[in-house]
Amino acid sequence: MLGFSSLIDRIATAPGSLVGWAHAYTWWLAAAAAGGTGGWAAGWAWWHGRARTVLRRRAVVELVPSAGFDPSEEAIERHAARLARVPAAAGWVPARASGVRIRHLCVDGKLACRLEGPAHATALLRLPAFPDVDVMDAVPGDHGDIRIRFEGIPPLGEQAHGDDEPGAEPVPGPGREGA
Repeated sequence: MLGFSSLIDRIATAPGSLVGWAHAYTWWLAAAAAGGTGGWAAGWAWWHGRARTVLRRRAVVELVPSAGFDPSEEAIERHAARLARVPAAAGWVPARASGVRIRHLCVDGKLACRLEGPAHATALLRLPAFPDVDVMDAVPGDHGDIRIRFEGIPPLGEQAHGDDEPGAEPVPGPGREGA
């Protein structure tokens, strides 16, 4: 049986023996730390590569309502609940790639809703949400965005500001020095 004094002696010498053990196995400890760091970095790179792959392969579906489309509150809640299940239906994908994007646009004079989600959840996205809505496959990446340009005005970022040039006179006005 250990006495109180021998227990205190062991506790007092434990840090020294631990330091001695770490000094004796420094090479192995460094190799284990490097291996752990390398394994973590490889897993991180694989996970982010998987996210990029899933984001490139997104499914796109358009919902085009008929002229008499008037959904009930219950139908809207059912549709929202279905969209909330898309990340679970997508399976084991990174969180940033499992979300659903909803875009509203005009197709042939009708309001349309474009749903984009992971390709593994395509079947859930294609389910008819409402009785008076046509579900159509859409072309991924074709957002239907129209760029508006004004003649004689360059886009932001390409505009040359007169006060950026050396030796230019400051323009007086509110909030400017020398006004």
